[in-house]
Amino acid sequence: MENQQAQEEALLVEDLHTGELIVERANGEKWLLDAKKGWCPWGYEFEGKRVMLQFGPNTSFLVNDRGEQYEFWTEKQIE
Repeated sequence: MENQQAQEEALLVEDLHTGELIVERANGEKWLLDAKKGWCPWGYEFEGKRVMLQFGPNTSFLVNDRGEQYEFWTEKQIE
């Protein structure tokens, strides 16, 4: 099951307001994530802030400091 990966701290760089987000992983890689269901309802609130990322090759999860989790397709590395 993919959601068993360890969480890492990540920076939510930008909410593109299309259901897609850009996150920067702890190792400096930037990734485009695409919400599996519409859009992440709290993504815009956390732009420029740290969130927890459970990164996977196909599916990733973001968790904010309120414990809210959202599921994303791991689209592509952009940097």
